[in-house]
Amino acid sequence: MKANRIKRTTGERTFDVFNILLMLLWAITAVYPFWYILVMSFNTGADAAAGPIWFFPRVFTLENYAFVFQYDRLHSAFIVTTLRCIIGPVLSVFVTMLAAFALSKRFLPGRKSFLFFFMIPMFIGGTIISNYVVISKLDLINNFLVYVLPGAFGFFSMIIMRTHIEDLPAELQESAFIDGAGYVRIFFQIIFPLCMPVIAAFAFFAVVGNWLDYYTNLIYVTDRSLSTLQFVLYEIINRAEANTMIDFTKTSGAAARRLLAQRNNTVPTPEVIKMTVMVVVTFPLLFVYPFFQKYFVKGMLTGAVKA
Repeated sequence: MKANRIKRTTGERTFDVFNILLMLLWAITAVYPFWYILVMSFNTGADAAAGPIWFFPRVFTLENYAFVFQYDRLHSAFIVTTLRCIIGPVLSVFVTMLAAFALSKRFLPGRKSFLFFFMIPMFIGGTIISNYVVISKLDLINNFLVYVLPGAFGFFSMIIMRTHIEDLPAELQESAFIDGAGYVRIFFQIIFPLCMPVIAAFAFFAVVGNWLDYYTNLIYVTDRSLSTLQFVLYEIINRAEANTMIDFTKTSGAAARRLLAQRNNTVPTPEVIKMTVMVVVTFPLLFVYPFFQKYFVKGMLTGAVKA
C-alpha cells in the first residue's frame, strides 16, 4: 500500500524554486572569480587589454605560463616551499598537541600560569623591529628554520585540541594506567589517534599558511637559494611591471602606443601575469583540500563546543 503523500501547496513549491535559484546564483557568484582568473591566465595580454573577457579565452595562449615558469629560481623555490609545507605543519601539530595534552591535566603545577603566559601574545603582538631583533638573536636570519620554528606553536589551536582531549572519556586513560602504560604511550597510542580529525583540520590550516606566506621571506631571508615560491612569484610580477614602466618612461605619444602594441603582441602584460601567478598559487591548494575534507568540518566542531 502506497503511503499517502502530503500535497504541497503552490506557495511551498514556489518557495523551493526560489531557494534553488538563489543557491545556484550564490554558487555561481562564489565560483566565477576563480573561473575569471583561470580564463584570463590563458588569454593573450593584447586581447585582454582590448576589452573585458567573461567566460572563455578569446585568444588562447600558453605563453603566460611559459613566461612565469621560465625563471630558474622557480624550481628551487618550489622545493623550499614544499619542504616548508611538510616540516612546518608536522612540527606545529606535534608541539601544539604535546602542549594541549599536558595542559589538559588539571593537576599540572602552574597550569593557569602557563595558560596566561601563552595567551599574552594573542593580545599583545610584537612590532616588526622587535620581531626582527628576536629572530636575529636566535640566529634565524637566512636560515630555513625561520620558516618553521616561529609558527611551531599556536595558542588558539592548542585550546581547541585541549578541549577535544578533555572531552574524551577519562576511562580510556585510567584503564591504560592500570595496564601499566605511561603518559608517552597514552599520548601516542590513545590520544593522538582519537584526535586525528582535529589534527587534520589544523594541519590543513598550517599547510595553507605556509604555502601562501611570503612575508617571512621578505623580512628575514635575503639568501636567494632560500626563496619561497610565493616570494619568487611576487618578484616576477614586480619585474614585469617595472619593465613596462621603464620602457614607457623612455617614450611618449605615438611611439608609446606603438611600443604598447609591440609588447602586447610578444610579451604577456602585467595583468595576465598576475592572473597566471594567482592560478599557480591557488590551484595546488584546491587539489590538497579533498584529502582533508572528511576531517575538516568534524575537526573544527569537535573541540569547539564543550559538552
